[in-house]
Amino acid sequence: MVAAACMATGGLGACAHTGAGGGGTAGFSIAYPDAAAGRAGKKFYAKTEGQCHYDNGRDARWAITGARVTTGELPPGLAIEDGAITGTPKTAGTYRVKITFSGVTCAGKEIADPTIDVAIEIR
Repeated sequence: MVAAACMATGGLGACAHTGAGGGGTAGFSIAYPDAAAGRAGKKFYAKTEGQCHYDNGRDARWAITGARVTTGELPPGLAIEDGAITGTPKTAGTYRVKITFSGVTCAGKEIADPTIDVAIEIR
């Protein structure tokens, strides 16, 4: 069973989706570990990091084909490109968004589109 979303549990941007692949044959998680903070006027880049494992614990390959903001707005000046949050933020503040990933595969199995909560603080 795949969780519909995850809730931030350890700081800004530290949230990960976790769930099993189709048929319970793989474990998968995805997060933006570097999305916690940035500075207005400075280049920002936060890449997705994922983990995919077979039932026996061995690492497996994973991929996504897209990512989009489904709730909230990224800081002005930032956008999602190839799954990464990138750009030069213009305005200070704390921004909370839900990002949904599409075309997710883990260990050759399709994963229902995971959604994660991401908070980005721009100073």
